[in-house]
Amino acid sequence: MDTAAAAVAASTDLESGDFDDSSSNNTKAKEEAAAASAVVSAVDTIDDTKDADFDPITLPQSTHTLLFTEPVCSKSFQFSVAIATLSILCLLLALTNNGITLDGIGQVPANVGMPVKIAQFASIFIALLMEEEIPTGLYLLRRIPKTYFKSKFPELCYSKFVAASCLRIFMGYLFLVNVLFLLMMSDNVIDIFFDFIALQFLQQLDDISFNLARMGVFSKSLRVATTSKYFRTEFRRQTKVKRSKRIGFFLKAIYFINLMILLAAQIYVTVKQGNGDYQCKSITVIIKDEVWEESVVKMPGEESKAMVLVYPYFNGSYNQDGTSHDGRPVYVEQKKFDGTPFDTTSPDPVNISVKIPARIQYCKSIRAWVFMHEYIRKSTHHEDSECPWLLRSEETDVYDIEEVQGPWQIWAGVIGRTD
Repeated sequence: MDTAAAAVAASTDLESGDFDDSSSNNTKAKEEAAAASAVVSAVDTIDDTKDADFDPITLPQSTHTLLFTEPVCSKSFQFSVAIATLSILCLLLALTNNGITLDGIGQVPANVGMPVKIAQFASIFIALLMEEEIPTGLYLLRRIPKTYFKSKFPELCYSKFVAASCLRIFMGYLFLVNVLFLLMMSDNVIDIFFDFIALQFLQQLDDISFNLARMGVFSKSLRVATTSKYFRTEFRRQTKVKRSKRIGFFLKAIYFINLMILLAAQIYVTVKQGNGDYQCKSITVIIKDEVWEESVVKMPGEESKAMVLVYPYFNGSYNQDGTSHDGRPVYVEQKKFDGTPFDTTSPDPVNISVKIPARIQYCKSIRAWVFMHEYIRKSTHHEDSECPWLLRSEETDVYDIEEVQGPWQIWAGVIGRTD
């Protein structure tokens, strides 16, 4: 009996052990299958997101949306029209402030410093990142076709939806035009960024007004309109994958075209500024009866000698000669009678002398515009050889000589002043 009982017990333990091992193996197999299924599911999900856009969109929370969700006679519609009109009016006023009038474009700065140039080109990229009306309007038009729109909102007019989207696009380009002329007219880095903030505020009036209306700040009817079902309805992708890719390519192309237009316009202005095209081409010099009794004159191949310098002798017209110095144009003396350039070449330089004209240029070392002559110095020493001025303006950084303020200093053995 004991032997039989022991055998039965051993058999029972063995069977129980086999059952436990089998159960454990089945559990592991199920876990591995579940993990594999999860991996496959994740992979399938990734592949699906590549091939199809399941991210639903809703109508933008903006007063522009109320232009097609609300009846024309409603207060909500009229409120939206007032906000859109106010935004457009302010953007147009900003354009006129930047010098854009019916007579043409205002005054472009003669030139700007390198920090301003860097800020101008950087601001172009910032502007395209800040501007959202153009891509939003285009995306809505491409993403929501008429049949899909009517299936969701049969009571609404699709043409009003198109008009509201076109209004967005128009305001977006009005913003970019403001940005372009703002950059062209700017000569200060801080002014550029401050003006950007102001323009962005004007463009976002519709979003700000919508949020205030939704909080019930204005009226109950506006609060109801801004919390209606239209802003909770989701639009899923109803087109094929290829069409979805074309939409993405279309939006990228619009961004690229806008970028190229802004960059091309700014490069055009920058090049013309560097060439001195926005500066006066000719100036007239009138020096009063100033005489320097012992000016130092050194002709080529000769020793320095003292001569009487009569400053009014250099009165007359000075024109740009196409060269620049320290980022500003150089003005060269012209003939007294016909205003043409002097001929500085001679067939026989030893026996036939030529007239060397005086020059007016900017010297960065002393931060002033100066009148100078190649052969005339203040002394026989070379302490002013870098900028041997005879007349100089007050210290300034202006690029246009017409913007120089204050009297000029004149050298007549000592420093004097002249108008």
